[in-house]
Amino acid sequence: MYQSNQIFNSSQLVPDKLTITFTETPEAKASNIKVVDQNNVRIDKNDLSISESEKKISTSLDKSKINSGIYNVNWLVLSKEDGHITKGAYVFSLNNNNSSQQQQPQIINQSHIFSKNYIKENLNVTLEVHPFKAGYNTFNISVESIDGVSVENIKNVFLEFNNHDKNIGPLVDTMKQISVGKYGSSGIFISQPGNWEIKVIVQRTGAYDVNHSLDVNIP
Repeated sequence: MYQSNQIFNSSQLVPDKLTITFTETPEAKASNIKVVDQNNVRIDKNDLSISESEKKISTSLDKSKINSGIYNVNWLVLSKEDGHITKGAYVFSLNNNNSSQQQQPQIINQSHIFSKNYIKENLNVTLEVHPFKAGYNTFNISVESIDGVSVENIKNVFLEFNNHDKNIGPLVDTMKQISVGKYGSSGIFISQPGNWEIKVIVQRTGAYDVNHSLDVNIP
């Protein structure tokens, strides 16, 4: 078992098979998993198998095609129970040189930072991304009221990533609270250069969610 954004330090640690478990039974004729590298070359064996009793879909990985890099997992399933379709995506990476490690999100203070501020529903929100390039990034969100007062009723802050040109996403991450109004997250959500949509979702207790989308170009 592994998680989204997991970094493998050896190709030997990459599993032979990728399995996703759902809460409803998948319909075999309309479900799929596709795993591609940074060049959109497929690295799974296109041998989808479904376990109705365990509500799982699986595909084997061609480990001869897996080298150091970032890989996108895209999946789509049709529920056999009520016919609705769900889809999603996540990433994992292989780093044979062991130079990148998962880190706890933290407030960063560096020169090469993408920063965007906006005001919506009386909230003053700032998103910062470092180092703002394809691969591993740190994301920080600051939320306060327009009069500078801390917002106490924030339940969660989510980031959603989509690259519509390359059919990647949605990738959704729940940010970790660092302090009141400060949230951080790190990972390989932006896996390739190009045009990306980053949606910031501020979930509040006793109030409507505040959603805002930003279109960014990743070099």
